[in-house]
Amino acid sequence: MVQETLRYLAKIRRYLPSSNKDTLTILFFGKTGVGKSSTLNALFGLNLATDNAVACTKKPQFVDLDPPNSSNFPYQKVRVVDLPGIGESLTDDKKYMAYYKKWIPQADALVWVTQADTRAYKRDEIFLKKLKPLFKPSLFLIVALNKIDCLGVYEGENTFNIDSREPSDDQTRLIPEKIDDVYGIFHRVINGKVIFEKDQVVPYTSVYGWGLEHLKMKVLSRS
Repeated sequence: MVQETLRYLAKIRRYLPSSNKDTLTILFFGKTGVGKSSTLNALFGLNLATDNAVACTKKPQFVDLDPPNSSNFPYQKVRVVDLPGIGESLTDDKKYMAYYKKWIPQADALVWVTQADTRAYKRDEIFLKKLKPLFKPSLFLIVALNKIDCLGVYEGENTFNIDSREPSDDQTRLIPEKIDDVYGIFHRVINGKVIFEKDQVVPYTSVYGWGLEHLKMKVLSRS
């Protein structure tokens, strides 16, 4: 009963504004090459540098945005922060850690961008374990599952429907399986540090826009 009460209180606390009542701070984080900057550009109409061959984000980049037109939105400003990606090199990972230690404690929401078209989440696990001590209980974590348009393609499944901008029937069948897999990995590592439920794994494609509105809603509402 006590554990259920504590869980309920923690769940309510995550919806409350942070101590800085004016600004909602959202960090975008993940392995290099998963599409963090592209996701930010697509979500908020930004123009951050992107490159398919080399990492562009070498230092944190942040942009302050006007809040949504909603009387229920409790903030006057939205700050989105693009953090350098992990996995470029051991040297860069060590150098970037100082940035993560500075920004993560300030965050109201952390959007951990990863990709659907892989089975390799070891680097995510390693860094999640390293960064987990920086998470405050009210942090809202979203695992943004990018590149749904590539899901199953290398295994011979039907490709994304570009005309309708929707996943193929094969990809639609695979998405719940992929969400289950990724949720299991992250949930196991988080181990109750913050509340993390399956609906916080959000599939989308930054290239074709499918799922972006749902991701944006999750990010801004923290629910």
